[in-house]
Amino acid sequence: MKKIFLLAVTLAPFSLWAQFSTSTEGFNNNGTRAGQFLKLAVGARASAMGESFAAVANDASALFWNPAGIGNLKNLEVHLTHVNYLLDIRFDFAGLVVPMGSGNLGFSAAVLGMDDEHVTTLADPDGESGITWNASSFAVGLTYSRAITDRFSVGLTGKYIQENLFNSSANTMALDIGSLYNTGLRGIKIGMAMSNFGGKMKLGGRDLTQKDVDADPGVGGNIGQSADLVVNSWPLPLNFRVGLSVDVFRNESSGLIMAADFNHPTDADERLNFGAEYSFSNRLFLRGGYKLNYDEESYTFGGGLNLPITNYNFMLDYSFNEFGILGETHRFSLGFKL
Repeated sequence: MKKIFLLAVTLAPFSLWAQFSTSTEGFNNNGTRAGQFLKLAVGARASAMGESFAAVANDASALFWNPAGIGNLKNLEVHLTHVNYLLDIRFDFAGLVVPMGSGNLGFSAAVLGMDDEHVTTLADPDGESGITWNASSFAVGLTYSRAITDRFSVGLTGKYIQENLFNSSANTMALDIGSLYNTGLRGIKIGMAMSNFGGKMKLGGRDLTQKDVDADPGVGGNIGQSADLVVNSWPLPLNFRVGLSVDVFRNESSGLIMAADFNHPTDADERLNFGAEYSFSNRLFLRGGYKLNYDEESYTFGGGLNLPITNYNFMLDYSFNEFGILGETHRFSLGFKL
């Protein structure tokens, strides 16, 4: 029964992947998903490795990449990420992993925000009224992960998602599920994760109510009535990720990890991510990566420091991401573990 359970958990993401791939075959789904901020990479380490982290997943940022990864963590860990994203958008992520007697718990929060902007209309094109508007998004998650054996772990995340636009908002619930298997051969690990499997999002709020709508005089009817604009529901950006990582070599003075992820998003073409991390005495890290089949993104690089202070280990990481004609982004991450 245990083997059957492990097989079922491992193959579950693939089964859903096949189902959704068949249902969307022949359609171009670009721009048809809500909650696009759910795709933004978490952690400067994973970002510098070209976002190939599903099979590495050995720190608290695994809450985003593969929830099964936190099942192998032995200490309490905290992870914080900040990104000054494109077009003056800010993205922040916070994660906490707490070891338990039977499995580990994880808590996460992701927030996307921007500065207030002045409301402009045909009558007030310069926004001199002083009224401002804002757009923001956030997601909070609760994760449970457990190492079923010394080589195999699974994880599940439930999360609440909300997007806000001026006086309107949309919300829904979603699940992430992942598995991580250590083959025991040269440190080869296989990771699989399905992200953002959940309901649809539909905007609602007072901005969608039109007041004093006059009927067509030629048709007749009530004058000065209120009416609600009709808006559609949009699904989340479901993604299936399969990763492979290899410890090329590791000794007391240095080590090299190479990793690759295959991504199948439901609103874009399949993508490949490659990355590597070289460590010096487990204190200084150099990282690089490359992304294939992205519209503008390509190479990434970065580094990190592991600073043991008393009973704590502090991790400081940085990554640079190239976005072609859009420019570039810089990620900074801070983590510590007991």
